[in-house]
Parts: sequence; structure tokens; C-alpha cells
Amino acid sequence: MDDAIDFTRLERSGPPGDLWPAIAGELDRRRRHRLVRRVSALAAMVTVVVLASVFVQMPAPTPAPGEASSSPEPWTLAELRAASSRLESRLADHRQRPVGGLELESLLWLEAELAWLDEQLADSPADRDLWRQRVELLAELNRRYADGDWRREMLLASV
Repeated sequence: MDDAIDFTRLERSGPPGDLWPAIAGELDRRRRHRLVRRVSALAAMVTVVVLASVFVQMPAPTPAPGEASSSPEPWTLAELRAASSRLESRLADHRQRPVGGLELESLLWLEAELAWLDEQLADSPADRDLWRQRVELLAELNRRYADGDWRREMLLASV
């Protein structure tokens, strides 16, 4: 039991021959991955700056009926219906896109108000005031959908 262990007779061992190349390969892979993340973040920042500069340089929207305008004449019923039609087709495009949760509740309220207004118009289709309200409501809905879409695009660009 008091036998001493002779360490000189033990076989010398070390790491496997492919260990250091495997470590070097993993470090290279991580370095490339880090580079891809940095380039992606840089591309996202450039996208944000470009989009922000585009939005800053956009011309002011033309006023909808009911808003302050340079013409002293009120809008005719035909002009109101045409404006409503244009805004409705633009809104149809916005409705095809996903909506963020923050805007959803206000959009649902405005959509419900639009449905109520359409019921009123079904009863009195020649009421210019109802058509003016519809055009203003459609313009607001388009604005809200566009604002929500812009925020979502910015969020996606920043990821």
C-alpha cells in the first residue's frame, strides 16, 4: 500500500491535434459574425437617417376640405365625393398592411365612426356637411395609418 506512483512511466498526453485549429476557426467565425452585426447596425442607422431626411424634405400636404384653404369658395358635392373616393382608395392600400398595437385602438374608433358616418350618408346622400366630415375622417385615417406604418418601418430598420 505504500507503493509510490512512478509518474515517469505514465504516457504523456496533451490536447487533441485538432483542438487549436478548431478554436481558431471558432474565433474567426465569431469575428465574422460580429462584423456582420456591425455592418447591419450601420446600414440600419444610415436607413434611419435617409428616411428622416426624406420626411423632413417632404412637401406639406394639400389641405382637405374643411381645413383652411386659399380658395374662398366652399367645396361642391362633386368635389367632396371625388376627394372621398381618392382618400378611400388610398385607405384601402393602408388597410392591407399590418398595424401596430399602439395605433390599433384609435384606428378602430375612427373606423367605427366612419361606418356610422356611412350609415348617415346612406340616409341623406346629398348632405354636403356629412361628405365634408367623411373626407376629413378619411384624411385622418390615412394619416394615422401612414404614421403607424412609418413608425413600424423605423423600428424594423433599427433592429
